[in-house]
Amino acid sequence: ALEAIGARVYYVKLPVDLLIGFRGRNILLECKALKGRLTKDQEDFIATWNGEVHVVHTPQEALAAVLGEDALR
Repeated sequence: ALEAIGARVYYVKLPVDLLIGFRGRNILLECKALKGRLTKDQEDFIATWNGEVHVVHTPQEALAAVLGEDALR
């Protein structure tokens, strides 16, 4: 879904799953199953990261994180 909108997507696994490049922004995404939970290391990383990072559970949430919530309405 992210590549379909022109985003560059790199799987990095640690400390989060994806590095996204889109329209001059660098966005980190942690992808979880619907009931998935962050590990303690992931919680610590996200709490101290000074950049943009989102935890997503669906492709729609990933698109909203990259495009902005209003873009999907």
